[in-house]
Amino acid sequence: MKSSQGPLLQLFHSDQASPLQEQLFERLRSAILDGAFRAGDRLPSTRTLSRDLGVSRNTVVAAVDRLVAEGYLETRIGSGTYVTSRLPDEAMTPALRVAASSVQPAPAVADSAPRGAVAGDSLPFRAGLPATDQFDLEIWKRLIIRRWRDAGPSVLGRDAGGGWLPLRRMLATHLQTSRGLRCEPEQILILPSRTAGLELAASLLIAAGDQVWLEDPGCPAQRAVLLARAGRPVFVAVDQDGFDPELAQRMAPDARLAIVTPGWQFPAGGVMPMRRRLALLSWARRSGAWVLEDDADGGYRYEGRPLAALQGLDEAGRVLHLGSFDRVLVPAVRMAWLVLPPELVGAAHDLRSRLGHTVPLPEQMAVHDLIAEGHLASHLRRSRRSYAERQQALRDAASRLWSGALDLEDAPAGLHLTARIDPGLPLSAAELETLAAARGIELQALSSFQAARTDFSGLVLGYAACTPERIRKAAERLAQILDGRRVQTAPSFGRMRL
Repeated sequence: MKSSQGPLLQLFHSDQASPLQEQLFERLRSAILDGAFRAGDRLPSTRTLSRDLGVSRNTVVAAVDRLVAEGYLETRIGSGTYVTSRLPDEAMTPALRVAASSVQPAPAVADSAPRGAVAGDSLPFRAGLPATDQFDLEIWKRLIIRRWRDAGPSVLGRDAGGGWLPLRRMLATHLQTSRGLRCEPEQILILPSRTAGLELAASLLIAAGDQVWLEDPGCPAQRAVLLARAGRPVFVAVDQDGFDPELAQRMAPDARLAIVTPGWQFPAGGVMPMRRRLALLSWARRSGAWVLEDDADGGYRYEGRPLAALQGLDEAGRVLHLGSFDRVLVPAVRMAWLVLPPELVGAAHDLRSRLGHTVPLPEQMAVHDLIAEGHLASHLRRSRRSYAERQQALRDAASRLWSGALDLEDAPAGLHLTARIDPGLPLSAAELETLAAARGIELQALSSFQAARTDFSGLVLGYAACTPERIRKAAERLAQILDGRRVQTAPSFGRMRL
């Protein structure tokens, strides 16, 4: 019988502060990432590990099962459990594997509650919501309670400058390795929401009457913030490649700001190709204008690795990068970040303070711990697998139940799909939205995201927040509406692109 003497016994020393299952998971994971266990190595049996480590077999089984689920280990029937040949952290090293020593000192809180998650309460197919059932609530509670418990008078006021510096350092490394940004911690502002980031950027960059390029269809929050600042929106129609800077320059060559979603255009989909990215950066450099990269969904991809952000290509310091945790984690973690060009840092810090866009320090500390201890990396892996499964469930249901009435567009990224309505269906998108609401289904017509264009009709269907079973049941209810209104003699339509 193979013994676990060696790496595990050297690494595993219970700290009596967190659940044994969590401790063992972290020790095993660290041993794999540090090379103590290499690709293809066979682990001792759970019975052997239990005996040698002096913990229950159930604890070992739970930790090993989690490592299998997150892609570190694989089981081979009749052979055992092995380290996978392609570790899930390879695309994100080293930021998401920061040693526990980098965490700001704080004693842990004993927590004997089982690992769990909150249940989602959203209606299918509400867009823009992440899966709350993939968020490990027990870990978050432990981190946030620990930081609030140890909070002293010095952390109960407003944070100064751009936010808690250790979090900004951690986030800078994370963004550099996972999204390809080029930034220092001092360039990052911690903000209470993505909307706060839009407001701060607009206040910083434009004056009343300035022209601003906006995507059409696009995010309503961008439009609302711009109008509140008395900016003049120039709505640029997107196509299958997202925002078109050449079209934008023909429409308004003197614009001072472009707000774009190059990683994954919201809501129509599409990734901005390199030629357009370079053209946009060239325009900003020549004209002295600015680009705000809104990266709400850009990091979630289900085919290949996440695409590098636009900011990482910027040589002239004209791009601001906006991201948030409300879709990466859950809406309750109300925290966003804005990465600034160096020349804007001082003014942005002052403006952040004047606008009151601060975040409680203990919450910033808990997010720091979430990244530093590897929990964010684990969550991203779980949620990506879950979202890919849920998207496929929606596709399967649409093919089986809606064929000839609704046609789903391809989407290798994001948290929603767009659907085109068959011209033979005697329902507009708005009418279908109303009928679906009466059946407990939330659809959004693409027209609600449009500003100037009216050349296409469709629906936005979020899938991330619903389990595959719930998706299938909602699809069946929607099929009943479609079947009751379908024109049998109308020909089905082919694929349509924007």
